[in-house]
Amino acid sequence: MKNKILSLVLKQFTLMLGLTGIGLFIGSLLPPKIIFPISILTILLLIAVFFVRSVSFISIIVYVLPILIGITLFWTTQFYIEQLGSALVFGVLIGTVLVFVLLGVVGIMIPDISAIGNYLLVTLIVFIIFSALFMFFPIGNTVLLVLAGIAVLLFSLYTVYDFNQIRHGYVRERDVALMALNLYLDFINLFVNLLQFISRLRD
Repeated sequence: MKNKILSLVLKQFTLMLGLTGIGLFIGSLLPPKIIFPISILTILLLIAVFFVRSVSFISIIVYVLPILIGITLFWTTQFYIEQLGSALVFGVLIGTVLVFVLLGVVGIMIPDISAIGNYLLVTLIVFIIFSALFMFFPIGNTVLLVLAGIAVLLFSLYTVYDFNQIRHGYVRERDVALMALNLYLDFINLFVNLLQFISRLRD
């Protein structure tokens, strides 16, 4: 049963990556000014997912969010390509894939760590609040570097935790779409924050 759930989650995860590719293509056709409203819509949908645990709602969202994220990701990657070069950005993408797979294996192999779930959630909420506050105050490159490093560590831990949840039977078939979305967000946030960390490190 656990292997079946893992297989279903990974299939859904792969589909979401494919939809992100479609979003990347759409993003390349849209003007930059459209990115802000799409980013706001994406954030609102993510908040809705957190509070609305309806299976039917999440089943729709998992097809919409990756496209929206893909659109914003196109312009994010374009920014970092200008900053770091296309070869380094591609290298970070490959590195993210390898790290994600390694973290997944670790999560599957280690004992049950479900007890850390609440700590991770509190850390994530605090991180989001501070990140939002720093948008309105001038902060130095060092602080931004530390924030990016914390984000990389946090989503690495979340990746291990999410795979561990699957391994130890905490994910039911009705939860497959939500868990796939969790892993998808882990992966995207790892990639983007690794890019930010490297960019800040070079500055």
